[in-house]
Amino acid sequence: MKKIIIPVILLFIGCSTQINVEKNIKEINTENKILSQYHISKKALIKLKNNYYFYEIVPNGFVIYKLDSNYNIIQSKKINRLIDITKLKSSNDNLIILGYDQEKNQPVILKFDEKLNLKQSIYVGHKFDIPKDISKDNAILLIHYQNGAKLEICKTKCKIYPSKFNIFPKFIKKFNGGYLIVGSIQHPQEDLIILFIKNGKIINSKVYDFSMDDSPIDVKIKKDRAIIKVISQDYMGAQKYITVEIDKNLNIINKEKKLEIKQLPLRFRT
Repeated sequence: MKKIIIPVILLFIGCSTQINVEKNIKEINTENKILSQYHISKKALIKLKNNYYFYEIVPNGFVIYKLDSNYNIIQSKKINRLIDITKLKSSNDNLIILGYDQEKNQPVILKFDEKLNLKQSIYVGHKFDIPKDISKDNAILLIHYQNGAKLEICKTKCKIYPSKFNIFPKFIKKFNGGYLIVGSIQHPQEDLIILFIKNGKIINSKVYDFSMDDSPIDVKIKKDRAIIKVISQDYMGAQKYITVEIDKNLNIINKEKKLEIKQLPLRFRT
């Protein structure tokens, strides 16, 4: 009996994986179609339930658009506030915008329902803080400028994490019961920095130097590991894209160089 059950289970797993792959491909194709049709960037597009939404910066504010199943605009709403938008995301039944209010000089979170009604407007951090990212559980990552650039995380309260070097965090992710912070640090060149924060304390931190300047461009979490994409540039301007996989102790367990773009020698430049 066992010899019969095992292949059936494997077949079920294989079918489930194939369905997920096909679903992901369909969503990517849909996103690409919308991006091309409306000439927007990927960060300006999000899906909530069965509808896609995107924003567009316009004079004196921004507009949020809602699309139907055929990707036609069925609703729009203009917000007459000068907001530099950092991130658009969906959370439960809401659209969340993290941005910087140019008039009040402070980070702000705007919460909309699926009908584009503004439900909440919350200012976080301090004046002149720069918003960088927001996690799935709505922890906000900020850069706090006071005697240098410092890391700041706001949830119910805000906490500043001091450093003798300038820290420029870019991503915050739920990780291993705490938060994984990925960014760059200036000492003196720009290196990749990864921190693990839990219960308001920096539990672990690692700095990696791949070239003269290293900056993360994407972070994905897979169980107890993180995959980080980095753009690395040397003093001649040559760039390479590196993907590193780290474990829960922030150690690199896999490293792969994806693409390298070299600058022309000086004698060939015009």
